[in-house]
Amino acid sequence: MTVCLVAYLRRGESMKIVSVEATKVNYPRLKPMTVPRPGPSRSDLNAQATPLRRYTKDPNFGFSRKVPGGDRDVGCIVTLENGTWGFGFTDHGRTTASLIEDYLAPAIEGRDVMSTETLYDLMIRVTSGFGTNALVAYAIAAVDLAIWDAKGKMLEKPVYSLLGGSTDILKPLYSTGNDTWWQKELGFENFKRFSPYGPPDGIEGINRLEEEIAEARELVGPDAELMLDFWMGLDVETAVRTAERLRPYNLKWLEDAFLPDTLDEYERFRTRVPWQTLATGEHWYGIYPFFHAAKEGLVDIFQPDIIWCGGLTPLIKICHVAESAGLSVIPHGSGGTAYGQHACY
Repeated sequence: MTVCLVAYLRRGESMKIVSVEATKVNYPRLKPMTVPRPGPSRSDLNAQATPLRRYTKDPNFGFSRKVPGGDRDVGCIVTLENGTWGFGFTDHGRTTASLIEDYLAPAIEGRDVMSTETLYDLMIRVTSGFGTNALVAYAIAAVDLAIWDAKGKMLEKPVYSLLGGSTDILKPLYSTGNDTWWQKELGFENFKRFSPYGPPDGIEGINRLEEEIAEARELVGPDAELMLDFWMGLDVETAVRTAERLRPYNLKWLEDAFLPDTLDEYERFRTRVPWQTLATGEHWYGIYPFFHAAKEGLVDIFQPDIIWCGGLTPLIKICHVAESAGLSVIPHGSGGTAYGQHACY
């Protein structure tokens, strides 16, 4: 850090944000390093019982989550008055880009970059007229992550050190997908699978799912952790019947069984299967759903996504809520980004 900047900060003066800009991001596509194996593609193997499964038994339709601008194609650049800039990113193209430039930028430009709590609160309040869920949370995340990046650069400190430093705890890994044999070959010791079956599949779907989980448990052995992800594809009755059927296979958790806004379904599910560890949260936005779930004891493991929940600032708050309630936090896939790695480190 330069001497003049140290003096600047010691005097208690602010470092103002001069601009917040959305930009389109094009990432280089890396070529596969291994030859594809014969047989079904990984996409076919990992077909999921998404919410759309209610209307069709076609697994390809059920797995369809592709939407325009869904590939982390929006960047956000926050520039400070001394020329330091930070970068964040998010999904969903023009929609989140317009939210950043039309609503979030005017609310925080000219303010002190070190006022993280105030900046986050301003972004929540300026969008409160039309709600801060879903795509608004995506947009806020890009700005929030860029703010933290700018702070780290300005102070010449890694962001994890601004959060209190490394935990010095080795964290167990698991791999996700229905090609469990390949993941085991790669050296993973814990495994999560997807369920391709939903309510329209009835008892036949539950029977087939049990066969697949039984085969996976036999493959990985009794000492490996095995989890199951439903990706919002169930109703309470199907979830209860499935949990009871799969109880002999000692699943570590059942994940993301219901639509994110139907918190009452988690309450009913918890009441009927109190013995099963439940995990969810990747499709919860902001802080309140996590607070409500902790207060009511709806789930055991929170899985916030640092991009989807609104950024690092709300993720910190969610971790505090979980800690107070004695719950675990296992971040969703964006935990694998640089931002998620700093948050988890």
